[in-house]
Amino acid sequence: MLRAMIAATLLLALPVATHAAGLKPKLDAFKAFARDYQAQNGVLSMSYAIAKDGEIVAAEGFGWMDHDAEEPTTADTTYLVASITKTFTAATLLAMDADGVIDLDDDFTTLSDWDERCRRLSVSGNIFGGGQMLAEGYRPPRIRCGARISLRDVLRMRVLGEPGTNFLYNPIVFGRLSNWVEEKTGVSFQRWMRHYVIDKTDLENIAAGWRDARGGHALRLLAPPFRYAPEERARFEPTALPNPELNGSSGIIASPRTLAAYSIALDEGRILPPELLREMWTPPQEANGSPASYAHGWWSQEWRGQRLVWHGGWWPEAYAGFLLKVPDKRLTLVVYGNTDGLHWGNPLGRAEIEKSAVALRFLELFAVESEDIALRP
Repeated sequence: MLRAMIAATLLLALPVATHAAGLKPKLDAFKAFARDYQAQNGVLSMSYAIAKDGEIVAAEGFGWMDHDAEEPTTADTTYLVASITKTFTAATLLAMDADGVIDLDDDFTTLSDWDERCRRLSVSGNIFGGGQMLAEGYRPPRIRCGARISLRDVLRMRVLGEPGTNFLYNPIVFGRLSNWVEEKTGVSFQRWMRHYVIDKTDLENIAAGWRDARGGHALRLLAPPFRYAPEERARFEPTALPNPELNGSSGIIASPRTLAAYSIALDEGRILPPELLREMWTPPQEANGSPASYAHGWWSQEWRGQRLVWHGGWWPEAYAGFLLKVPDKRLTLVVYGNTDGLHWGNPLGRAEIEKSAVALRFLELFAVESEDIALRP
């Protein structure tokens, strides 16, 4: 009986193992790179998962998820993934629109506290209110508090100046999408997100905010945040947990393995049908005819002729990481850590994930054809 059980277990594992076996040199190269990166860039706890053709082919964890080095990191260690939550919000709202629950052309500015919040944002000097020069030399227009802004404008991050015409990444306004949905439907945004995304795919080890009654396992495995200070005697200093409440912009708590399973579910049409998935990942055109850098809740760009969609997440001196997809290759990397050592400073006005050393190494290994480039040290 025991021999039969072992044989059955090996048989069930064979498809994943066989698929991963063909990628082994590249997986080994990425693992070595990731381990070095974790050690050299002050990421106390770092986890990643790689998915290819519907299978999770690698899932690793390095370091410790606590200050006393008693709890080793695994691929199931969870993190407050910050703005990766926006991808869940986008899928939820597109599905609600398709079902007629909401209309993405509805007026976002009917939100009860919008007038006061917009007024404060417009005079605050905050970059997300517009009017400030960006590092790349672009001065976005100020937000117009009397203008009509649609839900789609907010999903596309096109709320400054004439709504729908100017892109600037804007997590403050995006975050209020959850409040708008709750006011209009009388149902918590957590319930909508679970209904349209999380529960449709039976995702485990995930919480839609820290108040999610069904997210206890994710909360139990959470790696607390740290500040990395290499010049100080105590190189890692515990920091306060960032806002763990769920809103349109942030609040998902999950492991990289779970987010890789989420990515596979997107590819397989288990969250959105193909036409809505294409819509979510298709950016509008800028005035010069070029595609914008942001679609609906996802960054969008080309790299060496290949389409990339992705989202980063960053809480300063706490958490950082990203979810990167190469849709045409059914290829995904999710990586996260409990310091901000994975943050690469993507500009607010354009998508440049290749500036992340981890993302670039992954793309060189798995998204290009040249073995010479891929397997270099």
